[in-house]
Amino acid sequence: MLRALELPDYGWANHPVTTMWRGRTAGLVVYGLAMVRGWRERGFADTTATQIAEFAPDAAGLTQAEAADAGLLPSWVGDEAVHRSHRSNLRAKDPAYYGPLFPDTPDGLPYVWPPADDVPPPVPPDGVPVWIVRPPGPLELGTALAQGVVGLGTDSGVPVDATGLDPVELRGLARELSGRRPAKALRQLSAFLDDVKPGDLLGVPLEQGAGLLLGEFVGDYFFVPGEPLPHRRPARFTHVVARAAARPPASLQDPRTLFRVVLDPAEARPI
Repeated sequence: MLRALELPDYGWANHPVTTMWRGRTAGLVVYGLAMVRGWRERGFADTTATQIAEFAPDAAGLTQAEAADAGLLPSWVGDEAVHRSHRSNLRAKDPAYYGPLFPDTPDGLPYVWPPADDVPPPVPPDGVPVWIVRPPGPLELGTALAQGVVGLGTDSGVPVDATGLDPVELRGLARELSGRRPAKALRQLSAFLDDVKPGDLLGVPLEQGAGLLLGEFVGDYFFVPGEPLPHRRPARFTHVVARAAARPPASLQDPRTLFRVVLDPAEARPI
């Protein structure tokens, strides 16, 4: 849900459960980490806490009461109609487990989905824009480093040279060649062709995203058939920075192959 709220093109952005938390990312982080604590107290392992905290590091250590005092929770918290409806639906999903937990909650209540709170949009982070180009695997990463390139594969449905094609032509070609419409991957290829410019800064994730190899685009698009990353641009790599250089680090959880983040200006250029 945090990714749906904060990451462009992620999906689920208009689902009611996402809407009810819109504008309250910090509150959702507090809630998510409370769930993690409860899970661990039951003796289970967890791998999500660090990823959750990245979305609002300043709120990660707060209790629910502290988050409420700071005005971080959505206004529907404490609305009995909302909570009762969700408890009722939990009872329906697993009566044996949830029935004894909520014995006074009636069955069969429809969900109550509150609207988003009317809060100002968040201020965009201040920093230097950088294109993240994520190699899908070790082979592609090795190709990028060895040949001084970054690029995309053929998930877009366009396994041919796309030089000069506009977005409409790309969609038509992808449909003709693959018979499908891989929308997200095709949008990324379109951005790689039209939005990326020589001189733009770039970052390649390393070590499962723990660091970024930074550099810049130094030339125009070209196509190399039959090779890893056939849709390419030449790149000059300069230095490595830690994941924490991204503002916020959670922006690097974006699963897309090509997207933009903002970096700390002190980290974006080599010393």
